[in-house]
Amino acid sequence: MRSLSRYSSDAPSLSFSASSSVDLPLLSVSSSVMQQTELEMCSILYNRGVYPEESFSKVKKYGLPLLLTQDEGYYNFMTSWSDLDYDVLEHIAAFLPLADHHRFSAVCHNWRWVAKHKHCSPCAQLPWLVMRQEASGVRRKFFNLTENREYYIDIPHLYEQYCCGSSYGWLFIVDHKFKGRLLNPFTSELYELPEFPKMEAKMCRRRIMKAILSDDPSVKSDFTVVFLYARDMQAVFWRPGDSAWTYIRCIQGTIKDAVFFQGRLYVVYSMDFIYTIKLGPKPTARFVGPRGPPLMGFCYLVDFMDELLLVHRNLRFIGGMKDRHLLTDKFDVHKVDLKGKRMSPCTDLGDYAIFLGVSSPVVVDSRQFQGCRRNSIYFTDTSFKLSSREYGRDDLGVYDMKEGIVEPYYPPEIFQPFDEPPIWLTPNCNRLLIK
Repeated sequence: MRSLSRYSSDAPSLSFSASSSVDLPLLSVSSSVMQQTELEMCSILYNRGVYPEESFSKVKKYGLPLLLTQDEGYYNFMTSWSDLDYDVLEHIAAFLPLADHHRFSAVCHNWRWVAKHKHCSPCAQLPWLVMRQEASGVRRKFFNLTENREYYIDIPHLYEQYCCGSSYGWLFIVDHKFKGRLLNPFTSELYELPEFPKMEAKMCRRRIMKAILSDDPSVKSDFTVVFLYARDMQAVFWRPGDSAWTYIRCIQGTIKDAVFFQGRLYVVYSMDFIYTIKLGPKPTARFVGPRGPPLMGFCYLVDFMDELLLVHRNLRFIGGMKDRHLLTDKFDVHKVDLKGKRMSPCTDLGDYAIFLGVSSPVVVDSRQFQGCRRNSIYFTDTSFKLSSREYGRDDLGVYDMKEGIVEPYYPPEIFQPFDEPPIWLTPNCNRLLIK
């Protein structure tokens, strides 16, 4: 019961419009595009011996030693950007993140041809935040953490859809009839999911708390989808070829989180006991992990560099009795020893950062991304609280593991409606469409 539309006529209109006061004209080349072009050209000219070796000077860019030339002939040649060889342009485009990729495509006809026909995939980048839909119901707001900027993007498949999670760059969306789909918003690839169980179909869409994938559907056809429900936090799963969803009811208790780790599904139940679930017509569970420290808040299972982490998110009340409001206070991280069935505290993530929310956890090397904080946990507001109507989804921040403090990464004065949680989405653009 799978339907895949790889190149839909409803492809997203990716002529990004920035909501900030900073203008973002697509016909102007961003500084990063120009710098990358110059570095690529200088590398080619140096290796081919076009200019004398002494005319090049070493600089450090992107953590790498690179060469720049001051030869006058080079700059005379580079005044005609549109004449660059297609192979050179294709190589340059591979170094650009999503937003710069589209700026690149708007420079001139030749550059646009390369972006459209060479199918250059944007480079790895930090997750974006998928936020609320405009009041008009047409465009969706995205927050680019790297640029610290909002974009409103017209994606027809997201009209009047509720987003309830993401994994491998795919959004989990549900319409008002409780029909679910998997959507890659930047390529328009779409998977139709079977109808949800009738008992659950009576619930509102906000009762879906999380959704995860075992693999990237655009890479591996044998993948698994898992949904966690707020109604006693039970779970269902589906795989291509299944006629319906299958409940995971092999253990009494509440499922607090789930993750695919080393090819298996792991869940953390009430009292923070960890089990691995063998999926099938009648799922079975096996106890594999000890109980974590009890805290008031949420917990997450994270695949961290081939180690399983149990991350506790502790909340605290702020305000008086009349306006009490829950916000994140700190995170406690523990490494799970599956063989020894014990846990040990983890106080340092090194150069890595973890992104947590209703999406699958994302782990990135901060050294590869400008502005990303090392040894930190980025988080979004994942819970519906009694105070959410008044404060909105305001529990967003980055937790410094060393200093033990929470700081904002998104302007706290901008109100985020409570009806839909912000969701981390790592752009998966192997088949990026350029109109």
